Amino acid sequence: MIDSTWARSGRGFAWAYGVLTIVAGVLVTVVSVGIPPTEPDLAKHYAYIRQIWPELYISFLLFIAAMTCLFPIGLVLREFFGRSLRSELLYASFFAAAILGVLWMLAQAGSAQVVARDSAGLSPQDLNVVGTSSSIWSGVINWLERGFVLFASLGTYWTGRLVLHQRSLPRGLGWVSIALAVLYWLGLVNLVLFDLGVSFSRELGSPLVALGAVVALVWAAWLGWELGRRNRLGGG
Repeated sequence: MIDSTWARSGRGFAWAYGVLTIVAGVLVTVVSVGIPPTEPDLAKHYAYIRQIWPELYISFLLFIAAMTCLFPIGLVLREFFGRSLRSELLYASFFAAAILGVLWMLAQAGSAQVVARDSAGLSPQDLNVVGTSSSIWSGVINWLERGFVLFASLGTYWTGRLVLHQRSLPRGLGWVSIALAVLYWLGLVNLVLFDLGVSFSRELGSPLVALGAVVALVWAAWLGWELGRRNRLGGG
């Protein structure tokens, strides 16, 4: 078990992760709804990116702050459950997810910044050059996303296993943790299908992302509440 200081920190970082993710997700969704496709008018697409760049910039910063919360969450949970192979795997998974998540957001921010800063007034030929370089960035971004989802799934999976094994937290939280891991795994499978060109994967992706986001927020809120309750009970 952890003392009150660790419990308060765990609650704060879990809730911060949830709040930051909600705000960033809503912001980027609202401003991205009207983004025109790159085909057939790449200039129109880039003009819209330039228009919403301030909002995108803020959302990326919020997402980066949310990702960094995963590191202390893993640290607190390792101390809460006690040192064991499972708790060390939990900590390592959240640590890796935090690093890859931050790199994922930094790569996205860098790619969007290049478009917002350098695409104004370019000829169609030069816009195609920017589009080609953006495609390379997209490949890196996609694989960073896959790495984040993989390690985040392992972190929530080991959290669920430890909750169910030790029963130091409600069993329902353990099952929610495992359910979130399963949703992450389904997301990875969908991304693989997308890479293979399976047509229905594009339609399947949005519902999986939406459902995973809801379950992740429930998980963060519940985890923060339970850690805070341990604080009120004196860490026991």
